[in-house]
Amino acid sequence: MVIISFHSLEDRLVKGYMRREAMDCICPPGLPVCVCNHKARLRLLTPKPVTPAKHEVQINPRARSAKLRAAEIIVGS
Repeated sequence: MVIISFHSLEDRLVKGYMRREAMDCICPPGLPVCVCNHKARLRLLTPKPVTPAKHEVQINPRARSAKLRAAEIIVGS
C-alpha cells in the first residue's frame, strides 16, 4: 500500500493509521495483560515519509508538500 499526502492534516491521519495497524497490541500501556486481541495488519516500509528532492521541487513547485508513505499488507492466517 502506498499513500501520497499533500497536506499536513492528511499526512497525520495516514501516519496514525499506519502506525496503529502495524502494532500487535493497542491497549493502554498501564494494562498488565493485552485484552484488545489486535494483530498487526501492516508492516511499515517507510518509517519516515519520502519527500521530493530539491531538483524535483524546482521542476514542479506543487510537489514540495508531497509525502509518500508505504506499508506492506500482512495477509492473516
